[in-house]
Amino acid sequence: MSWKAIDALDDARDATASLLLPFDAGRWARLAIIALFVGSIGGGGTSFSNTGNTGVTAPGDTGTPPSDLPVDGLPGFATPENLALLAGGIVVAGIVLLLVWSFASAVMQFVFVDGVVSKDVRIRTPFRERLRLGARLFAFQVGILLAVVLVIGLPILAVVLGGIAVSGLMFLLAIPLVFLAILLFLVAGLIQQLTTDFVVPTMIAEDKHVLSSWRRVAPLFRAELSEFGLYVLIRFVLGILASIGVGIATALVLLVVAIPFAIVGGALFLALNAAGFGFFAPVSLGVFGVLGVLFVLTAIAVSALVQMPVVTFFRYYSLFLLGSADEELDLVSQFRTDDDSSAPEGATPA
Repeated sequence: MSWKAIDALDDARDATASLLLPFDAGRWARLAIIALFVGSIGGGGTSFSNTGNTGVTAPGDTGTPPSDLPVDGLPGFATPENLALLAGGIVVAGIVLLLVWSFASAVMQFVFVDGVVSKDVRIRTPFRERLRLGARLFAFQVGILLAVVLVIGLPILAVVLGGIAVSGLMFLLAIPLVFLAILLFLVAGLIQQLTTDFVVPTMIAEDKHVLSSWRRVAPLFRAELSEFGLYVLIRFVLGILASIGVGIATALVLLVVAIPFAIVGGALFLALNAAGFGFFAPVSLGVFGVLGVLFVLTAIAVSALVQMPVVTFFRYYSLFLLGSADEELDLVSQFRTDDDSSAPEGATPA
C-alpha cells in the first residue's frame, strides 16, 4: 500500500532541489525574505521577569517609596506622567507593528505559493496582486485568535467584574480552565496550520474566500483522514527535528559571523578609550548601539537563509499532498515525474 503522505516527501525534496539549484543569489535572497515572514519552524517564547517588589526589604525599608522623593527633580522629560505616556506609546506602537507584520505574513503566504509553483520568485508584484486574499486570511486568523481569547477570557472577566472573592476553591476551579486553554490553543494551532498548508493554495486555485475554501477541502480531509492525519504527524515530527537542526546551524554560523563583530567592537573600544570616551559616554553608546543593530540584522538574515530551504520543503510537501488528494487543486503537477504513483488520476505528468 502506497501512502500519499509519504510519497509526497520525495516529491517535495526533488522540487525543493530544483528550485534552489543551481544557486541563484537573487532567488535565494527573495525566498529568505519570504521565509522570514511565513517560516513556521524554529522555537520562540515569552520570558517574564519580576522586576517589581521581590518581597525582600532592607532594614528599615517599608517596601514603599519614600514620601519625600523629589519627583519634580527628575531630569528633563523623565516625569511620571511623561514616562507613563512613553510606555503607553511603546505598547501601542508594538501592537501596531505586530498587526502590520501579521498582515504582511498573511499576504506572503500567497506570494510564497506563487513563487514555488511558478519558480519565478518575486515579492512586490505578487504582494500587490494577493492583497485581497491576504486580507481575508488575516481576518480569519484574527477571528480564530479572538474566539479562543473570548472563550478563555469571559470566565475570568466574569469573576473580576462579579466581585467574586478569590479563594483556594477558585484556584481549584481554575484548573479545568487551564486545560481548556491548552486544548483550545492546540486546536487553533492545528486549524491555522491546515489553513496555511491546504486552504491557502485552494484559495489561489479557485479564487475563493477562506470559509468557502475550507468547505472545499473539508470533504478531502474526511475522505483521506488517514493520509492527512499521517501528514500532521509527519509534519509535527519533522518540524521538531528541523527546528533543532536549524537552531544548531544558525548558532554555528552566528559564531563565525560574531568574530569580525567582536574584532571591530574591540578595536572601537580601544580607540574610544584612548580618545577619552568611556563605555557609557554618549558617543560610545551610539557607536556600539549601531554595531549591535548591525549584528542583530545580520543574525536575522542568517536565520532566514538557514531556515529557507526547510520552509520551502514543507511548502512543497503540503502542495504535493493536496494535489494527490484532488487533481483540481494540484498546483504542482508540472513537477511530478512519469512514474509518480502519488499523482492523482487524470493528472498530466511533466
